[in-house]
Amino acid sequence: MSEKSDIEIAIICQWDNQAIELLYDKYYRALVSYGCQFVEMTIAEDIVQDLFSVLWERRPFFNSISKFSAYLYNTVHNSALNYLRHQAVHNNYRQSIVDNLQEFMLVDDTLDIFNKEEIYRQLFAAIDELPPRQKEVFLLCMEGKKNREIAEQLDISAETVKVQKRRAIARLRDKLSPMLIEIIFVLIRKSFDA
Repeated sequence: MSEKSDIEIAIICQWDNQAIELLYDKYYRALVSYGCQFVEMTIAEDIVQDLFSVLWERRPFFNSISKFSAYLYNTVHNSALNYLRHQAVHNNYRQSIVDNLQEFMLVDDTLDIFNKEEIYRQLFAAIDELPPRQKEVFLLCMEGKKNREIAEQLDISAETVKVQKRRAIARLRDKLSPMLIEIIFVLIRKSFDA
């Protein structure tokens, strides 16, 4: 076993801030590059950051650097495939909602300006009830900003942005009907496309 591997194993076994930073510096670019074989760069970066967050929280034990390296690459690979599977299901679901909504709108053209205004009124009333940070993050998300941009603007981590966005959506789902939520997401998506 080489001296470098011994040092890396010692670092892994310590799992302190410095150890995580050294391992992050060593593997981050290679793991993102590997992840880009499956997903776009921003998603690959998120996957790798999530991986290091999990490593920090769980602090698994490795007795060899080859096992550690294999663990990192396998985790990135599996996370990327899970993301792609989730996106495919999500896109199919969204498309069916959009198709149903378009069909509904063709049948009943009265759901135009008045109802859109009512939908937005209900959405913003529910958003106003969110805790301040969740509200701030969600509104920036509605403006079309990416997690990293929101994180930089609010001087918080991208992981915090994800958590706050997830919590905001969960609260909105509790307050709004499922159909209203889908209509809102369709309208928001159309405003992003415009």
